[in-house]
Amino acid sequence: MKAVLFAGADIGDYTFCHAYLQDADIIICCDGGVRHTKALGIQPQYIVGDFDSAPPEILEEYRRQGIVMRQVPTHKNETDMQLGMLLALELGATELILLGGIGDRLDHTLANAHLLLYLLKQGVKAVLVNEKNRVELIDHATTLHGKAGDLVSIIPLSMVVRGVTLEGLEYPLVHYDLAMDDALIAVSNVMLSDTATVTIADGYLFVMQTRD
Repeated sequence: MKAVLFAGADIGDYTFCHAYLQDADIIICCDGGVRHTKALGIQPQYIVGDFDSAPPEILEEYRRQGIVMRQVPTHKNETDMQLGMLLALELGATELILLGGIGDRLDHTLANAHLLLYLLKQGVKAVLVNEKNRVELIDHATTLHGKAGDLVSIIPLSMVVRGVTLEGLEYPLVHYDLAMDDALIAVSNVMLSDTATVTIADGYLFVMQTRD
């Protein structure tokens, strides 16, 4: 089951969202994420959070439509995105798309990126996406889809990620051990065609498709 989560970070151009929404089984708004479903003209099935950033008029409109709302106290341990993630897992989601989770607050963005590790350990496929970035975390291999010239960066989450192999990129690697404190900073690689592969033997590696 595929769940799409909307958090509260700004989205300037919603065009990219449509591809991720096409086959979504469930849509969850995390507090201020209701702004995005309202802008897209779609209805979520659930809204979660402490509702400190959701516009009251949108909440009231959704309340009248009978959408399920799970409000929690403001003083809580989980972020609103985390609450949406946990709800998606509770509902049986096996794939998560996290939208509105990359924004001006670096702490929030990093926290949302680190949620990918929790999901990976649960056996759940997940990506964190905005207009210019698609972020996934891998512990084995992934195939990237795009076009020649697209930028790809890899950043270790483990202290050492062993056996990194990059194929279909301008700067290849073969069984390289990439460390957090390595002299090699593996950013702004370039796709040579419409696909590329990233494979690792051990560890956790962020794989980011980005554009300026």
